[in-house]
Amino acid sequence: MDYKGLSGAFFATVPGDFFSILSSPNRELYLAALFVVRDAFEDELAISKKDLREQILISLENSIASADLSEDVEEGEVIDAELFKTLPGKASFLLGKLIRKGWLCEEDSKQGFERDIVMPDYASDMLEYLYRETRPRAELADCDVFSTYAVLSMAGEENGTRRARTMSRALKVASDNAGDLSKTFRNLYYYIGKYYREHADDENVRDMLEKRFKEGGEQSVIDAYYHPLKTSDSIALYGGDILRFVRELDKDPDLIRQMAQTDTSAEMSGLDEDERILEIRRRIDIIYRTFSEADNKIDMITDRNADYNRRFTQAVIHNLRSDNSIVNKIVRIMKGMEENKAYSMKVQSGLGAVQSTFIDEKSLRTDTYRPEKNEETKMLLRPHHEKDEKRTRDFLKRSFGGYTMADARSYVKDKMHGRKRMETSEIIRETDNFTEDDYTLLIMASLYGFSNGEYKVQKSGRHIEAGSYSVPDMTFTIKESGADS
Repeated sequence: MDYKGLSGAFFATVPGDFFSILSSPNRELYLAALFVVRDAFEDELAISKKDLREQILISLENSIASADLSEDVEEGEVIDAELFKTLPGKASFLLGKLIRKGWLCEEDSKQGFERDIVMPDYASDMLEYLYRETRPRAELADCDVFSTYAVLSMAGEENGTRRARTMSRALKVASDNAGDLSKTFRNLYYYIGKYYREHADDENVRDMLEKRFKEGGEQSVIDAYYHPLKTSDSIALYGGDILRFVRELDKDPDLIRQMAQTDTSAEMSGLDEDERILEIRRRIDIIYRTFSEADNKIDMITDRNADYNRRFTQAVIHNLRSDNSIVNKIVRIMKGMEENKAYSMKVQSGLGAVQSTFIDEKSLRTDTYRPEKNEETKMLLRPHHEKDEKRTRDFLKRSFGGYTMADARSYVKDKMHGRKRMETSEIIRETDNFTEDDYTLLIMASLYGFSNGEYKVQKSGRHIEAGSYSVPDMTFTIKESGADS
C-alpha cells in the first residue's frame, strides 16, 4: 500500500494548518465554538455569518470575555486592536479563525450582501469524531456483529440480477462493520487497563467504588462493549454464519465478477474490472480475518478483565483494611445490630442482609469425615413388601450392620455354579428357603451389576413372587472380561 500517497491525498483535501487551533493556548475555547457550530448545523445546510457569530457569542459569552485572543494573532496577520476590546469583535475573530483554518467555508448569500457559512465534509466528519470523544462510552456501543450477519443474510436471499448488486452493497457495509468491530476490540482492551491505572494509586475506597460502579462509570463503559459481544451481539451466535457467507462468496468467482460489473458506487468509479475484483476480495479478506480472530481477541479481553478485576479487588481490600474510619463504622454497625433488634431489622431491610446461625458452630472449623477408598460401604435396603412393623424393624436392624458388595458378588458366584448366564427364577427355584438374606443379597447384586461389576444385569420389568417378597425378574450375565477370572 502507498502510505505516502495516502498522506498526500489527505492533505490535498484537508488544509495543512487545519489542526492548529487545537494546539492553541485557547484550544478549549475553539473546540467549544466548534461544538456550538455542530449544534447550529444540526438542521441547517447553510447559516448566515451574522447569525452564526451571534450564536457563538450567546453560547460562550463568559469564555470569550475572559479569553486573550491576541495570542492567536499570527505573524503577518493584520488585526484592528479595537477588535479585541468588544465581545462581538472577539466573536468575529473566533469565527474568522475557524474559516481561515478550513473548519468552515464562506460563500455568497442569495440574501443581499450577507455571507453564508457552510461546513466542509472533512470538517463535519472530524467534528463528529471530536464530539464522540466527549460522550460516555456506554452510549457508543454498536451492534457490529448482528448488523453484519443481517446484511449478508439478506443479500444471500436475493436472486437474479439483483443478487450481485445487493451483495456488493452488503459486502461494503459488512466490511465497514468488521473494521468498527476491530476498533471496538482495541478500545475495550485499552479501556480495561486505562481505568485500572487511573485509580491504582487511590486510597479512598468510596471513591474507587464510585468511579467503578456508578452509572456511566468504568464498569458500565466496559459492559457496554463487552456484554453485547457475549450476548445479543455475540460472536458465538453469528460469527460462524458470517464466516460461512464470505467463504461461499470467495469460492464464487462468477458472482464476484458480476458484483464488480454492477457496482456503481463512488468508491468503484474510475476502477477497471480487475481492480474492482481486487477491492471486493480485499473486503472479503477484512471480514474473514476479523471474525476468524474474534474469539481469540475476546479471550484476551476476558483474561485481561479478570486480571484487572482481581487487582481492583485486592486494592479495595488493602485500602479497606488500612482505612480505619470505614472499619470502625462497620464494627459499630455490627455491634449495634447485636444490641438493638429494631436497628438490626432496619439494617437488614436496607442492605438486604441476612443473619446465619449454625446448630453446631464448630462444624465450620472441623474436617469433614471422608471414608478411606478401601473402606467397605454399608448399604441399607428395605424389603419390597413389609408385613408388619416388627418384621420391618428386624430387617432394618440386620441390614444396618449388614452386607457388603463383596458378599453380594460371592452370593451370585455361588448361585451360578460356573454358568455364564442365570435368571432370578432359577435362583429362587434352586433355593430351598428364600429368606430376607437372599432378597437383600440379590438386590445388592443387581446394583453391583449396574455399575462396573464382573457381570451385567438386565431387567424384564416383571416381578416374581418368592414367599412374601416380590423380586424383580432379572438376568445376570458374566462379562467376557470377567469370565476368565
